[in-house]
Amino acid sequence: MRQEEKNNWLVRGICLILAAGLLVGVHVLLPHFFSTIWHYMLQKDIEGMAAYIASFGYGAIGLCIFLIALANAVGVPTIQFLSINGVIFGLVPGIIVSWLGEVVGIEIAFRLMRTLFRDKAQMIISKHAKLNHVNAYSTIRTVMIGRAIPYAPNVVVTAIAAMSKLSYRDHFIANLIGKLPAVIVEVWLGHDLFHVQAHSGRLTVLVVLLIGAYGILWYKQHMRRKS
Repeated sequence: MRQEEKNNWLVRGICLILAAGLLVGVHVLLPHFFSTIWHYMLQKDIEGMAAYIASFGYGAIGLCIFLIALANAVGVPTIQFLSINGVIFGLVPGIIVSWLGEVVGIEIAFRLMRTLFRDKAQMIISKHAKLNHVNAYSTIRTVMIGRAIPYAPNVVVTAIAAMSKLSYRDHFIANLIGKLPAVIVEVWLGHDLFHVQAHSGRLTVLVVLLIGAYGILWYKQHMRRKS
């Protein structure tokens, strides 16, 4: 086995041990935490989950960042957690907490995918002509745009970036800057939907802006395909 392969296996082992240790640590400190969160997720009970997490006081900040990071690392949608952050912390603090969780979780997922699965992904790419264009599209600009689209699945953008030759530095910059607009929209929308009576006018403006933005993106993509 080559030294590079040995190093890759060592990194993989360390990543798995750290991830398992973190999950076990949370379970030991809070035995019912994961089962309670899972129950609220299945019931789609945003209000109940928000009240449960808020009951941890200042610890709720760390728990929310952890939940968003964990969801990104395993490829689970984070929309429920982002909505909850707006409810628990308010609009601006909720955006900050959500943004931190998204950035941390996406970076972990990117490194895990690249370390654990890149070799297999590259083999698949080499056998399919269309996938050979992954590197051409995986630039700071395109990844940033992908991250900035509200409600876009993080795991898809992460997988494409992990299969490309995009550097860790470039991915971090694209993730750090690009994810902020999406988080603002998602937390803002979740917050105002929860408090719809108090913010119905602002919510309407946001929905109109979102529809307009998606319409412009669709039109540009349509014209690009025609040309």
